[in-house]
Amino acid sequence: MIRGPLTAELNSKDSPVRRFLDERFTTGLREVQRRYRQANPALVVPPADRVEVNPGTVGTAADWLMRFMLHPRPSLKLAAAGAVLCGRRSGMVEALMEIAGSLGYNPEAVMEADAIDFIGPVEGNDADPGQLASSCWALALLTEMYRNPMAAMLGPLGRFRGHHALAGELLDLASPAALGQLAAFREVFTSRLLPQLAHRQGQWALGAEFTGSALIKADADVIAAGLLLDLKTDSKLSLGVTTMFQVIGYALLDFYDAYRLTEVGTFSARYAYLATWDIGTLLDELAGDQVSLPSARREFQQLLLTQR
Repeated sequence: MIRGPLTAELNSKDSPVRRFLDERFTTGLREVQRRYRQANPALVVPPADRVEVNPGTVGTAADWLMRFMLHPRPSLKLAAAGAVLCGRRSGMVEALMEIAGSLGYNPEAVMEADAIDFIGPVEGNDADPGQLASSCWALALLTEMYRNPMAAMLGPLGRFRGHHALAGELLDLASPAALGQLAAFREVFTSRLLPQLAHRQGQWALGAEFTGSALIKADADVIAAGLLLDLKTDSKLSLGVTTMFQVIGYALLDFYDAYRLTEVGTFSARYAYLATWDIGTLLDELAGDQVSLPSARREFQQLLLTQR
């Protein structure tokens, strides 16, 4: 049965979701992976020492930073949900609202704001870079609280157990190493990613959920006028099977083509490497045969309906 979010199901070879994709989209996978590796880009953002920063938190904070560079006030829904899970006595909701206010949000609307669609591209948030980086780190910790509360309370947020947190204390959790990582990613986003997205005029979405997200939890990092883009901060340049299946899974979950997707892609931030594929061409190559995207979506929808 399907129990977890899309990413968790893809990591389990016994999952019906993983088996569905394995059976249909692996014939040409090695060739796609080979071409991806051929680019051989240089490492531009080396990873920090794991003792100083958690790689997972770095990735989540980089995702928040990217969103703020693509829109002045992206939805804080995930972080808000994490703040609520910390409990009323923790002060996390109040701390989040204060941080949001410093970034130009209406604090009263922070807790209810859903993911937004907008006509892009638009200018990003104009907060001081250091302030924004610290805020993204705090948002990342709260997002991790939402995704895995038990693990999050064993991390930096655990120090606030039984203690009313202040916004400044939450912001101070960003170490110099963490801020250094985000500063380097900001430079990569500014110089390499944003210029490649700037020409894409149309419907954009950050943290987009799909029709199928009601059946399996899944939200995409960025949709930019037909391009579904997933951010990666792994230290190794690799187009793993789960990465490929993740972007395909997102595309299949858009059951009724609400986002009019035409391409999928990944951006490896440590290598400043953007790779994109036409959806139809990619599915045909992976399957080794011609694929009807609407039919594949219907099959995936039926699987999710019957395996819950």
